[in-house]
Amino acid sequence: MSNTFFFRNIRNPIGGGGAPLFQPLRGVAFSGTNCLYAFPIEQGAGQLYWEFRPEADPAKTRDWILERFGDSDPQEWNYVPGTAYKRIFRRPVCGNIHSAIDQGKKAQSFVALKILLDKLTAVFQMVEPSTANSAAYGHLIRELLILACMEVEASWSAVLRENGVTRQRLNTTDYIKLLQPMALDTYQLSLSSYQHFPCFTPFGGWDAARATQSLIWYDSYNKTKHDRESNLHLATLENAIHAVGAAVVMFYAQYGYTVESALGEQPVLFIRTIFSLGIDHARSEEAIYIPKMVFEVPQQFPTPSFEWKLVDCPF
Repeated sequence: MSNTFFFRNIRNPIGGGGAPLFQPLRGVAFSGTNCLYAFPIEQGAGQLYWEFRPEADPAKTRDWILERFGDSDPQEWNYVPGTAYKRIFRRPVCGNIHSAIDQGKKAQSFVALKILLDKLTAVFQMVEPSTANSAAYGHLIRELLILACMEVEASWSAVLRENGVTRQRLNTTDYIKLLQPMALDTYQLSLSSYQHFPCFTPFGGWDAARATQSLIWYDSYNKTKHDRESNLHLATLENAIHAVGAAVVMFYAQYGYTVESALGEQPVLFIRTIFSLGIDHARSEEAIYIPKMVFEVPQQFPTPSFEWKLVDCPF
C-alpha cells in the first residue's frame, strides 16, 4: 500500500493569524520518520508544509490529508519518495536531481544531438523555415530526417534497456510505453529565431493503436528510408524539423531542461539558441520526483537528501 497521495487543497489557505501555511490548490503528501509532509505540485510554487508527529503512521496519511486540506478522496500514487527512475528526468519538487543523472551518457548524447542541430542550422541557410516552405523536400533534408529519427530510436531503446527491457528487437509498440512515464507529449517546441514557424509538440497525438502512423514525422521517415524513389516527397522540411525536435525532447526527458548556474549546463543553453521550450506541467502531475526527507528533532527544519535511489520504471 502506498502512503503517497495527490490531493486538492480545499481549505486553501490553511493556517492561522492571517499567515497561510499552504496556499497551492494542488499538492502531494507523504509520511516520513515522525513527520508528515505536503509539497505543492504547481511549477514554481516552492512551498513546503510539514508537521512533526511522533506517532506518524503511513497508513494514516489519508486521514491527515482530510484533516488538514479537506480532501476526502486523494489520489493514491505508487511512488516512493527519494527514488528516481533510470534515465527518466522529472522535475524535483525541491532541490535538484543532478546526482541521479549519468553525466557520461549525457555528454555522449549531446554530441549526437549537436550534430543534428548543426545540420538543421545548415539546412535553414538554404531553406527558410516558414509555413510557405514546410513542404519543401530534397535529399539533404531526407538525410537529416533519417539521422534525427535514428537518434530518437537510439534514445527510446536506451531508456527501455536501462529500465530492464530485454527484448532483442524493439519497435514502436515498445517505444510508446515511454510516452506516459516520460511525459513526452507535454513538451512543446518553437524555433527561437523563426517566430513565424508554427510551434509544435513532437509526440503530440502518439497513439498506441497506431504507434508508427500517429507520429507523422516518424512514419514519413520509415517510408522514405525504405522506398526513396516513391516517398522522397515525404522528406519535408517540416518533418525534419519535427524529428530533430523529437530528439531534443528525448534529450530533455532523459537529462533535464533546467539550467543550474553552478554547473553551467552548456547543452541546455546551446539547444535554446535553436529551440525554445514550453511544458504543460498541468497535464502530467506525476512527472515529478520527491526527495527523501530527514527530520532529526522537532526544532529543526526537515532537510532534503538529494542522494537519489535509482530504480526501474514500472512500464
